[in-house]
Amino acid sequence: MRKEFFASFFLGALLCGILPSCDDSTEINRVLGLGTEAPVFVSYKAASGTEIDFQFSVPVKVLGARLIATHEDQNLELELENFSGEYESTIALHLKEDHSGGKSIIADILVEDTGGNSLNLLVPVKTRNYRLPSLRLNEVRTEQGTSSKGKYSIEFIELYTKTEGNLGAMRLFLASMGIDEPVYEFPGAEVNANEYITLHMRTKNGDTVKDELGENTGLSEITVSNEKDVSSTARDLWVPVDTKYLHNTDVIYLVDQDDLIIDALVIAESPDAWTKNKTLTKAAELLAKQGAWLDKNGGAVKSPGYTDAVDSDKTTATRTLCRDEAKTDSNTLSDWYICNTSKATPGAKNSTERYNTK
Repeated sequence: MRKEFFASFFLGALLCGILPSCDDSTEINRVLGLGTEAPVFVSYKAASGTEIDFQFSVPVKVLGARLIATHEDQNLELELENFSGEYESTIALHLKEDHSGGKSIIADILVEDTGGNSLNLLVPVKTRNYRLPSLRLNEVRTEQGTSSKGKYSIEFIELYTKTEGNLGAMRLFLASMGIDEPVYEFPGAEVNANEYITLHMRTKNGDTVKDELGENTGLSEITVSNEKDVSSTARDLWVPVDTKYLHNTDVIYLVDQDDLIIDALVIAESPDAWTKNKTLTKAAELLAKQGAWLDKNGGAVKSPGYTDAVDSDKTTATRTLCRDEAKTDSNTLSDWYICNTSKATPGAKNSTERYNTK
């Protein structure tokens, strides 16, 4: 052990006498094989309309960077200011023009740490969105159904906008699928006040669907899905895979770019179903900390669980969970009910006919 240490010591001393950058350990580390682990990308944050910050596990410097805007199958490289040559754990890329609005961008960045280890990062990001509308979760179908004609009624989450704004970069989390990553990130779309937006939670093979991001709300052509699920007067968005995401026992919440909860819903079909997944409790605790979900009496949630959740046991593909649109939002289970059989209304005002669960 001592022989190995002294061998490394003398080799380092020799290199220090040869290399011009003796005060920087980069070259010595390369020769000695030190610091061989590559830097790891941790996260990004859109700090403003002209700045996007990228966090890494260790200090790095940028060797090269491109930000490419993607829109309707067209790519446009955005102009960047000169980036710093310093080693930093968080590097900031500055755009020459403001590109706020939750726009989709591909970041292509090459970085190197002080040990000479490099990382080529290729990651989708969203620009800063200052104009998220005030909105709420309004109707939820947790189960897929099939009609007598073989048409699928797929799971959906309906939103209702209270103000105008832009949906870009808003994220949807489902605790049944985990709380580390969103299951859906909303594309940039200008919306008006009093709009209904249906997020279809899967796409069936045979349907030619397209996110309705502009004024035309009749873009989706479906052949295997239920025609009643797609409204020509409401905005339809689609999760692009045929995968089960939404469950009868779940914590559903919308989050902005600062990780603040916009709106949330806690549902459970039974006490046993709730206790099977510990992530549900973690998500409910997060909601409670932000006051996004209260107990059944309207107080702070002390122990998140089944008793404060909306009962989803009797829901079906045609009996959905509906918000009472005539009631002021209280962030409690009393805001919600199960509509009567065949009264689901994706993309439209909720039916006031309630299913008698007794």
